[in-house]
Amino acid sequence: MAMRAGTEEEPLPCGAEISGVALVHPYFLGDGRVASEENDPAMAENVVTMWRVVCPGTTGVDDPWINPLAAGAPAMDALACGRVLVCLAEKDVASDRGRAYGEGLRASGWPGEVEVLEVSGQGHCFHLVDFACADAVAQDDAIARFVNL
Repeated sequence: MAMRAGTEEEPLPCGAEISGVALVHPYFLGDGRVASEENDPAMAENVVTMWRVVCPGTTGVDDPWINPLAAGAPAMDALACGRVLVCLAEKDVASDRGRAYGEGLRASGWPGEVEVLEVSGQGHCFHLVDFACADAVAQDDAIARFVNL
């Protein structure tokens, strides 16, 4: 939504503004395997298959809808907010692509603030499986601080 708001000619209705974006274990794909996808190759392939089933009309795993770093994706410096929090889990097959998103955003010339929080030893959406574990509470606290700024 923030990317679209930054690339549309018309401003958001009623003077609305997006102050920040929190991406929690973002689901980005791309052509060519990255190291974190080797954490669970079967899961990585299932994610690609799911994308192709859910969005068959796209150009595949390098479509800008699923790969914001792909050729033809909107310029990242157009992101219509001032802050981004990217939450990652070390054992998540998507963690390297999430990290690359944060790095790409920083390198784009976008003037906002990027924070990347990576939880060690955890997998994708661990906080939904054991929401009371210390890592989930710490991640939730970071999200709460981000939202309440």
